[in-house]
Amino acid sequence: MSDARAELVQHLRELRQRLMYAVGLLLIVFIACYLVSSSLMAFVVEPLQSKMTGDMQMVFINLPEIFFARLKIAFVTALFISSPFIITQLWLFIAPGLYKHERSFFLLMLTASAFLFMVGGFFAYAFVMPLAFEFFLGFSTPDIAALPTMQLYVSLVLQLAVAFGLAFEIPLVCVVLAKLGVVSTDTMKKKRAWVFVGTFVLGAVLTPPDVISQVMLAVPVYLLFELGLLMAKAFEKKEDSRLVESH
Repeated sequence: MSDARAELVQHLRELRQRLMYAVGLLLIVFIACYLVSSSLMAFVVEPLQSKMTGDMQMVFINLPEIFFARLKIAFVTALFISSPFIITQLWLFIAPGLYKHERSFFLLMLTASAFLFMVGGFFAYAFVMPLAFEFFLGFSTPDIAALPTMQLYVSLVLQLAVAFGLAFEIPLVCVVLAKLGVVSTDTMKKKRAWVFVGTFVLGAVLTPPDVISQVMLAVPVYLLFELGLLMAKAFEKKEDSRLVESH
């Protein structure tokens, strides 16, 4: 076996080992989360139940609906809890092949990515969902009762949480694009108007078809874009100073 092939086999074995560690922990945490899934479900339905009035209540139509809803909630919760360990395994696999300055940048991006995703999910849960659900429930009348089903509700909550979690990654996207030299900060500044329009298009695609959710996604995304510009500019200046010192 040639040295190149032996090295490739070794890398693949290490990747398999890291994946086994990550999946193994995820499975253990998932089982633990399912054991307390009733409490997790109570936490998930709180934004809607807090806005319910009168005889409003949640229902389930299909018999397995609650079971699958609990599975989905347990899995997503386990994914969030396990994410630091999963990121660590990814870092341990990639780090040996990076230069010293690349390791610092990559580790910072991984850590910030996980943090911003969780912040985005929390923002959706704590601020967006209560307002959106109050808006939806406002259409109920004495003749038309609101009876949200558990399965559709859980899917909606996860859709909003993931959408806002991904949207909060915008600053990192700006930094990475500038770091790789794909787009300069000056070019991004010139495209502000297009970005502003694009945030509302993104809000319409990723969120339910109501104005509140779309606006509450579009406005933070644009502000995060501006934050990303500032961060990218700081990284550009740092990179320029490092190049000057090296010469």
